[in-house]
Amino acid sequence: MAVLTVKKLQENIYKFNENGHDDVDAFLVIGDKKAVMIDGLMDAKGMFEEARKLTALPMEMLITHGHPDHAGMGTKEFIEAGCPVYIMNDDRKLLPEFGIDYPKEALLEINDGDIFDLGGMTLKVIALPGHTHGSFILYCPEKNVIFSSDALGSGDIWMWLDHSTTLTEFKKNLTPVLEFIRTIPDVMIYPGHTNQIPDYRGDGDAHIDLAYVEDLMAVTTDLIDGRKIGNRIENAPEMMKGVEVCTTTGNIMIGYTYDKQRIR
Repeated sequence: MAVLTVKKLQENIYKFNENGHDDVDAFLVIGDKKAVMIDGLMDAKGMFEEARKLTALPMEMLITHGHPDHAGMGTKEFIEAGCPVYIMNDDRKLLPEFGIDYPKEALLEINDGDIFDLGGMTLKVIALPGHTHGSFILYCPEKNVIFSSDALGSGDIWMWLDHSTTLTEFKKNLTPVLEFIRTIPDVMIYPGHTNQIPDYRGDGDAHIDLAYVEDLMAVTTDLIDGRKIGNRIENAPEMMKGVEVCTTTGNIMIGYTYDKQRIR
């Protein structure tokens, strides 16, 4: 049974965790004028109700990518409550592939560079196709925080899916994002599965940082250039059948899973 828990990370930022499917996380950011929920978890019920306990302000939801563990029951609840829900068009079409059928008019379009003004806080949309073609991250300059969901991974990253980009394309898209992150001193990055993060800083705090993204780029580059070759997953789960799935690690990353046939 999926259990929903809520934890305050800092003033006006809360983590909503569902312990059912890979301990997936969503995040509520509360401004002076409105609040934004980042992602909708999978099976856990009561997400909207718990968010409403924290704020009486109007709420919106931003779906970072079209996988069911980020666009599930909570998304349904927010739609039924009449809240605007946004997703990139490239990932809107993924939802039916996972049996998710929200009314077309219920999902609004979000684009690279969009800025959501919450009142006293803003969230800037930064597209990062890779894990999916419609993946994006969100930067909150007032809190020095990035919400990355699965776009940068959470200790592990999946790049083997048939709707992932090639590694070469991912590197191209990751390059300006990494350059941007390098300009933000001490930025905290909250991904979509914080339980997966190795405690490489030794502080027990569940976020990733610049060092992690540097490692992600290094592993991606080494795979493209042939300096690193992952191990074939021989007894792959059913969902990986028919794909030449390999996995490797980095200095920080505990797993980088990719399709050997889709490096370039």
